[in-house]
Amino acid sequence: MRIRLNVQDLLIASWETDRESVERVTPPGLEPADVDGRFLVSLVSFRVRSGRVGVLPTLPFSQVNVRTYVTWKDEPAVLFLGSRVTAGGLPGLLLGAPYRSARLRLRPGEARASGLGLSLRYRPAGDADPGALGRHELGVFEDGGLRAIRIKRGPADWHGAELLEPPRTDILLA
Repeated sequence: MRIRLNVQDLLIASWETDRESVERVTPPGLEPADVDGRFLVSLVSFRVRSGRVGVLPTLPFSQVNVRTYVTWKDEPAVLFLGSRVTAGGLPGLLLGAPYRSARLRLRPGEARASGLGLSLRYRPAGDADPGALGRHELGVFEDGGLRAIRIKRGPADWHGAELLEPPRTDILLA
């Protein structure tokens, strides 16, 4: 099934971790993978303005996911550790998406989900190269075994960001 989403306000905030931490959350069949020589955990937020699932239109929704990076069948992949969406994204559950509901406030310069212990305030800081983080094309999640989705991106303008205050990221601990 083909899914097309028009995404805006994408934020990828990453923290360096160690291989052992990634191994603890990695299911059998996957291997922890470094990204540019570092093991990372990332918090990704974005808003879906519109889209299509097959021929059906999607509702607008916001999403926050926690991910790390792995190798599956010799291919680099994103391992989704948790995904939260607003109400408009919940129909994705019918397609097997590993979503849970959350109240999210995503806008340029801010990603906030009080119930998840998330608060990131930032300032865009010029053009940036996302490196390997912007090139992963395979997403993997657990759902009675490993399931995968293929990701194809269109053109995008990438920008760096600077934190405006210390982040609150309790969601990463969960």
